[in-house]
This record gives sequence, C-alpha cells and structure tokens, in this order.
Amino acid sequence: MKRILIMGVILGLLSSGCSAVNVIRGCPDGIIEWADVVKLNDVKYAGGIEGISEGAALEKGSKVGEVNYMMADHACSNHKIRNGDAAYLPVGTEIYEAAGYRPDFRVIAEDRVFKVRDNEAADTIGDLYDIEGKVEGIILESEIDNSYLAELNEEQTKSFVEDYLSLEYRGYDKVSDEIEGNNRVFLRIHLQDGSSFLESYWLDSNILTTGAYGTERMSMIIEKILEE
Repeated sequence: MKRILIMGVILGLLSSGCSAVNVIRGCPDGIIEWADVVKLNDVKYAGGIEGISEGAALEKGSKVGEVNYMMADHACSNHKIRNGDAAYLPVGTEIYEAAGYRPDFRVIAEDRVFKVRDNEAADTIGDLYDIEGKVEGIILESEIDNSYLAELNEEQTKSFVEDYLSLEYRGYDKVSDEIEGNNRVFLRIHLQDGSSFLESYWLDSNILTTGAYGTERMSMIIEKILEE
C-alpha cells in the first residue's frame, strides 16, 4: 500500500508540470517558475524587459562570458544564483556586451537583451544604468494596459534624468516595505539607439521600482504632467 501511495504522489507531481529531474533530486517544490535571469561578474541581469523600436537593433560587442549552469529543470527553488548561472539559457550560451554600453548595464545572449537587475557595487542609479547622455525621451504609460498617458518635454526630461541618475541605489527589497497606496505610473525611458525600458514610480511614496527614493522635483514633474 505504501508503494502505491508513493507512486501516486510522484505521478501526481509529474502530471502537474513538475519535471522528473526535480522529483528525482528530491526538491521540495512542485512547479518552479524562474524569473528570466542570468548572473555574470556579480551582476544579476533580467531578460524580457526591454523594448526595441521597429527597425532598431542592438549590436553585439566583445564576449564577456558564457552560461555554466541552467537552473530550469536542474535547480531547486532554494538555489542561490551564482556567476555563470542562467534561468533558461542553455549551458555554453555565449554572452556579449551590448555595443555602446557598459557590460554591467546590458548584455546580449541568444540575440536578446538582458538589463541589470541587481548590482551591489552600484552606489547610484547612474552607476547602475549606463544611460547618461543617451536618453531620447520619457513617456508615461498606464499601469493597467501600458497605454500612452503623456510625455515629458525636453526641459522636463533633462531635469528628471539629472535627478534620477543621482539617486542613491538601495535595491527594491530595501524600499518595497515603504510603498503605500496604488498610485503608480509606468515611465518608459527611450534611449537614442531605439531601445527603451520601463521604470515603475509610486507617486504617493515617491519610490521607484529600481530601488530608490525619488526627489521632490521628480515627483512634481510627473504630477504636473498627469494633472494636465
């Protein structure tokens, strides 16, 4: 009877979507849904969060590393990501610089862009994001459906970016507990190469999802645009 029960549990796990590898390894998890990340040189990057305008393409620079371990179907949920680990990139996948950017901001793997998610060596957003002098404009989007809301003018963009890059980088985990309310807007930051990325901004708390507190001037710029 015990053998039948054990086999039933295993079959149930397999039918629910858990890989056989995790069952055999004794992982305490069912289905593990990894974020699309890769870690290299102590920097964690996230994929699938960049926008590329039609007709634009990022060029590869020099090779900076390769994947040594794929976490999907091999690691349990308590696995601590190490340099060379990736969630879904196969072992041996080559990782390149994105031409025109520091490799601690962006890398390219399998023709996809991965943007820095965490970098403990960064003190400011300017250290984290290599975008100084490269911002084309900033558009406000609805958090509900990413529809267009408004756009910062040239002067507002310059002031906002100036403050943004000077912010102390803390990391989302260190500021998330202070987020209050649901008054949030998406900022799509467009770069001169035709690419863009999203930044969430909680206006009531003046907190950005990157992991920083905004300045009063930044808050005033966004609120003024939304009022108009």
